[in-house]
Amino acid sequence: MPSAYILAKDRIQQARAMLANDIWFDAVTDHLFEVALARLDELDAGVFDDAGKRPETLRPAMPARVRLMPWLDR
Repeated sequence: MPSAYILAKDRIQQARAMLANDIWFDAVTDHLFEVALARLDELDAGVFDDAGKRPETLRPAMPARVRLMPWLDR
């Protein structure tokens, strides 16, 4: 299943193609599309880089859980 970044990239490519004709073309907007697509590629690559890490390395250490109702442990 593709990541959300790939799905967003597809939508941006579709929008870029629609605005690429002679009437609506704008160089600044096209550049922003290009930057967004490159960033989505970076983010998508990061998803697979983090996939091999153990879960505890992906988030900060959580404090030990304190039971709010210890009498339920009996």
